[in-house]
Amino acid sequence: MKNNKFSNQEIVTIAVYILGSGIGTFDIETIAKKADEIAHGRFRWKTDPNMISDSNTWDALSNARKKGYIRQMAKEKNTDSYLLTEEGIQFAKKNISKVKSFDQSKIRIPVSKEIFDNTKIRLQSSKAYKKALENKISQISSREYNDFFRLNDYMKNNQKDEKIQKIKNLFVSDKKFKKIIDQVAESQTTGGDNDN
Repeated sequence: MKNNKFSNQEIVTIAVYILGSGIGTFDIETIAKKADEIAHGRFRWKTDPNMISDSNTWDALSNARKKGYIRQMAKEKNTDSYLLTEEGIQFAKKNISKVKSFDQSKIRIPVSKEIFDNTKIRLQSSKAYKKALENKISQISSREYNDFFRLNDYMKNNQKDEKIQKIKNLFVSDKKFKKIIDQVAESQTTGGDNDN
């Protein structure tokens, strides 16, 4: 990035952040439109400048994914959606003010304090959270893990991953609390108590 000239992968990262404050998932067309607002012309067809190119947007999203800024979430009927990672949120927050010729008033209002506070209270009152505070990560049961992230057996793995990532993203600025969330998230991949 030279002289505030962002790469396409950086533009789409900022676009996804503007669209959903870090907790929303969006399809390629929605991201393409927002990226075009930010860097008009860069995501358009060469032969028909009136058309926004999904292909250019897909390439940028693919590169942002490789850089660790974005997660690709597979959906039904071969449509994918994209969600920021913690690194993507930090990059977007740090650089959003550097985006030239973009009306900052169009940025979606950040997640409300009420949602943030209510989610934090719910997580803090969970059994999984209490065990994490007591360094008893290995004793977190599958049921406690699922209750913490509001997961169920009817969800596909990609849906579960999306819910976990959204919780992580919601608390990306609260490092101490985020660390506990990460510990709970890792508890089931490191052999937590599988009893219900």
